[in-house]
Amino acid sequence: MANSKPKKSKTAKPGQIAKTVELKRFVLAEAACQAVMQLFAVMDKSGEFAEHETARQYAQMASVYYRKIRNGKVLSPADFNASVDLCTAARRALQALDAGMDFSAWSQAEALREVERQTDAVLREYQALITPKAPKV
Repeated sequence: MANSKPKKSKTAKPGQIAKTVELKRFVLAEAACQAVMQLFAVMDKSGEFAEHETARQYAQMASVYYRKIRNGKVLSPADFNASVDLCTAARRALQALDAGMDFSAWSQAEALREVERQTDAVLREYQALITPKAPKV
């Protein structure tokens, strides 16, 4: 007796691929947001923003955007958009701390560089989303 079940395709469906890409984007954004908020909380408690008012204001703005993300979890496109705003504010705070983004004079230098890398990755993902793709010729 022949098996009447159709064979499953070994290729992924476009919808599944898009969902996987979106999920990876959300995970990247969530990790970046959590890293930013943890670092800025440590810096705020230790008084490192005391002499850098502009950086402190941008860090506060990042905190406002973080509260818009439900429970700190990037679960939807709206959460991702809030994470982009958070990363933008965070990068501005980092630039206010050190325009060259070197951070060698800071006690948290490696953490600052890592946050810069993570926020940059989120902003690149966002830029890839909003940049129109050229039509195939």
